[in-house]
Amino acid sequence: MHRRLDFFSLGFLRRIEIRYRLINSFILVSLVPLLISGLLAYRETSRATQDKVRAYSVQVARQISQNLLLRMEKIEDTSEELALSDKLQRLLGDYYSGHEAASAAARSGVARVLLDTYGALPDVNQKYLLDRRRQVIDPQIFAPLAGSISRVAEDAPDLGGRAWWTLYHAGHGQKSVAMLREIRFTGNNRPAGYLFVGVRPSYFFSIFEGVELGYDSSIFIVDASDGTVVVQGRDGSASTADPALLSGISESLSQRRTSDFIAYTGLDKTRYYAAIAKLPHSSWWVVSTTPSDKLNADTRSVRDKIIAIGLGCFAVSLLLSALIARSISVPLQRLVGAMKEAGSGDTTVRVAQEGGDEIAVLSRKFNEMAGKLQQNKEELEQQVALRTHELERANRKLEALSATDGLTGVANRRRFDEVLVNELRRSVRSGHPLALLMLDVDYFKKYNDRYGHVAGDECLRIVARVLQKSSRRATDLVARYGGEEFSVIIAESDTAHALQQAENICQAIFELKLPHADSPSGYITASIGVAALQADDSTTAEQVVRIADQALYHAKYQGRNRVVLGSDATRNL
Repeated sequence: MHRRLDFFSLGFLRRIEIRYRLINSFILVSLVPLLISGLLAYRETSRATQDKVRAYSVQVARQISQNLLLRMEKIEDTSEELALSDKLQRLLGDYYSGHEAASAAARSGVARVLLDTYGALPDVNQKYLLDRRRQVIDPQIFAPLAGSISRVAEDAPDLGGRAWWTLYHAGHGQKSVAMLREIRFTGNNRPAGYLFVGVRPSYFFSIFEGVELGYDSSIFIVDASDGTVVVQGRDGSASTADPALLSGISESLSQRRTSDFIAYTGLDKTRYYAAIAKLPHSSWWVVSTTPSDKLNADTRSVRDKIIAIGLGCFAVSLLLSALIARSISVPLQRLVGAMKEAGSGDTTVRVAQEGGDEIAVLSRKFNEMAGKLQQNKEELEQQVALRTHELERANRKLEALSATDGLTGVANRRRFDEVLVNELRRSVRSGHPLALLMLDVDYFKKYNDRYGHVAGDECLRIVARVLQKSSRRATDLVARYGGEEFSVIIAESDTAHALQQAENICQAIFELKLPHADSPSGYITASIGVAALQADDSTTAEQVVRIADQALYHAKYQGRNRVVLGSDATRNL
């Protein structure tokens, strides 16, 4: 190896005239830093632009998702109020009464109720009520339209008490965003029919007003189940989303990633970046797409300018190197003199930068050293980032475990205490009431004694799942208070809603039909105490728990398997 270096440096290079070596060295020294800095500037500019667009587009997608959810909830709240109204409940009762006159009157009454409820809403273009067989209760409706609405109801999934949204094509090119809600009789919770509400897409257009990302970005709402574009900006015209986008969304769901930013190559062979935000309880996604070629247009302009500057510098380098080549003798003399002085022991001597060979060598050494330092730094940063990520993940896991009951999987007592204090504060700020349910499994000690602790643990897990299913809102919290006792915090809930939910829980536990030979009913049942109040600055968590606990005591004292509010309001199941 040493011989090869000697051949290159002392043999091959010595055959080239010194002035040409100086010229080449000068050009390399002047151009290499420019090229490296230009490349780094191009990469950093591209990354910074992408990060900026990513952060902004993700924020916009999330905001639009929230605004859309608020508009949908407005329609849902109106439909829920109508479904639970006494007037509609009486009309449905008359419709199923079996009396022809009462049933006919109920049909007309249903049409009037729907018109009174939605007639003042200009964005609602269709409102129909369907019976249990999913047939439209309107004698004047056209048969094809009634059939298409019935098919929408038949294609709906199990609603589970929630409103279901879909895209509905009414024919003749008309398109509506439809909401379907199941109606149940409030007296016995039996199915009573379905409410169908068609909303014009223009109802959601204002969400996109004033949103401009630049870079030819487009914002729309897509149904990931079939790729249909539900709502899009006024300038959009596509009816279906790009399959590659749907594939990216599906992959994100299948891998359970938390990523809200994906990249894909569309049918037009263009690379796109997309910010995505999912609408809860639906297959709809808010999507903001940006073509990468438009996004990188500015950075390509910077790159072209860097190339132009580099070419100019190259021309100047040629001119300067030709001038320097004419004065080779002076640098050589200085170099020889410096070498003699260094040989005599004077280490303070310095050589001027005219010496191209020395500068080239020093530059190469510096570049090598800098490259090694940079490589070591990047490796160290990667290790630190990896360890930090692992530590954060472990901390999140530990935090989740510390707030979760190990047996049932719901929140534990510690988490319950924290959330109750926070919800009391929020209730004071918002002025909305707060409800707390305290539930105790009846005769649970006898159940453990007869069936064993393994069966008792499984019973508690089943009860916890019932409570979780009954708490559909994100603000509700189900917690294991201790032993066989559970608690449910219901934010923004008045007394009627809290009692109704408590009764639904009792009924759901009883309908499990879990055998309990030592219980008077023969099955597992539960008693629930309800505390519903409007908190003020003096209200404490201990007071709320005491109210609910006293109500639970009265429920058990009065015979169990029942719901009690305070000390006198009781409802048998």
